[in-house]
Formats: sequence, structure tokens, C-alpha cells
Amino acid sequence: MTAKHNLHTAALIPPHLAPEDVISALHDHNTCLTLQALTTGHKKLPSTAPETSKDTYWYPPDIHPITTYSVTECITVLPGVGEWGKKYLTFPSCFQETPTGLKTRADTSGVVLRAEFRVIKGGADDGEVDGEGEGVGYAEWVLVEDVEVQCAWYMMPFVKGKMEAAHRDICRKVIEKVIMEKRQDAIVKTAAKAKGRSDSPREERQADALPEKITYQ
Repeated sequence: MTAKHNLHTAALIPPHLAPEDVISALHDHNTCLTLQALTTGHKKLPSTAPETSKDTYWYPPDIHPITTYSVTECITVLPGVGEWGKKYLTFPSCFQETPTGLKTRADTSGVVLRAEFRVIKGGADDGEVDGEGEGVGYAEWVLVEDVEVQCAWYMMPFVKGKMEAAHRDICRKVIEKVIMEKRQDAIVKTAAKAKGRSDSPREERQADALPEKITYQ
């Protein structure tokens, strides 16, 4: 018997960020691959499994191509005993860029997890399982993630806990990453401008020292 569980999370996009900034970050697959709490490594695969490509969850793959990675996650099965209590899993994880964000699907050991990120206009940042919590804010643009995990019913309590731990803060982390990169770009540009201004007087002095006309004897 198969069981399903859904998780809905959201994060407000600050007004100084454009929705395109967040969508662009999602289209850089390294963003989600490196922000997942359980992920320890990944590498791009040459193709996607045919049965995965046929999933009706996807947008038409001929219009929106699917990219697949081999992802390794570290799961703590028995806390408190260090490496002895950890299990490493390697599985395919697929990414499809969409006009509003990103669709993903991961398959591992009988577990299928589908997650869609969307930048939507206006909404509350509830950040609660199944969207049952009260909103705690409002913004013109919001990043939301809807996750569905499917597995055998007896595995669900364990899978649910690990899935929520990995995905609950992803939206917030994506926004924070975009903000940090914007700040770093601004610092680099400011430093470049300052260097340009400091170099200008030196260049002017060097230009003044050159003779106006060179006469060859």
C-alpha cells in the first residue's frame, strides 16, 4: 500500500529583488543541489531514464528539457554514534526549468519525491505543512515550494521526517543566497569604481609628463 505526504513552504521576496533574480537562481541547478540539508555531492548524468521522462508531472520535455544528476545524501539512521549511524544514498534527481521556477523529481529506494518551486505574485508566507498555518507576512512576490513524497505506508513516518527536515527552509535559503550574491556583486562593482577613480589622477599625471610632439633627428 502506497502512502503520500505533501509539504508546502514559502518565503517572501524582498522588494529590492526582482522575481527574475530568484527564477535565475533556481535555473542554476547548483542552487537547490547545494542548499539541500542532506546532500553531500552530485554530478550531472548524460541522460534521463525513459520512464522518468514519461511522468505526466513534467511540462512537455521537448519544450522544457529535463536534466538529471546523480545525487548523494547522508541520512542519520541512528543518532549519537557518529559515522556508524549514518547511511549514504546515491540516486537520480531530475530538474526541469519552468517559466516561473523549477520542477524536480528524485527516486530512491522505493521513494519518489516531486518538488516544484514557483515565483508567484502576492501571497502570505505561511511556511507550514499542507498550508494550514496562518500567514506571517505579505509581499508583492513570493517563492513557494510544493513537495509530494510517495512511498510504502510503513516507511512514511521516517521518510516524512527526513523530507521535511531537508525541504522546510529551502525557499528561505534560496532568497538569502540571491541577496548575498547581489551584495557581493555590489561590493565588487564599488571596489572597481573606487580603483578607477584612484587610477585616474595617476594616468592624468603620466599623460601630462609626455611631450606634445616627438621630433626625430
